[in-house]
Amino acid sequence: MSDQNELVERTLWKVMSDRPDALVEIALAARKAVLKSASGCSEFVGETYCVLNLFSFTGKHGQAFIHIATYSKHVNLGFNHGARLDDPEGLLEGTGKMIRHIRLDSKSQLRSKPVKDLIANAVVHAREMAEAKGGIQPARVGIRVGQKSKRK
Repeated sequence: MSDQNELVERTLWKVMSDRPDALVEIALAARKAVLKSASGCSEFVGETYCVLNLFSFTGKHGQAFIHIATYSKHVNLGFNHGARLDDPEGLLEGTGKMIRHIRLDSKSQLRSKPVKDLIANAVVHAREMAEAKGGIQPARVGIRVGQKSKRK
């Protein structure tokens, strides 16, 4: 595990210490699934009314392609351009113009072919979008939780 990956994981455990361990483990499994499919992407961690992980190939928050939102009682795997993704199993929820999500109730959902396919398709679209917007930028990690901001 890289130093940056370890820092993010430790930070997530700390920030989500008020949540059940099983919920944190689902969020971390979702993070691992995204990073496995999206090698070389940037990751940003923030805390608002939920703990939010954003993943981007351009290094810009506004151009994130997937996010993980960990609330006090559930985890959503969000697809920032989910309305454009093929979803033959009808897993994606939401009615907005772009964003769709899957509510994760277990780590086993992340091992299902339909969920893996959605992640893989989101990555393909994100890489294409990044190339069209100036190219894929070097991966970086940004952490902003509470009043502290750390960047590596």
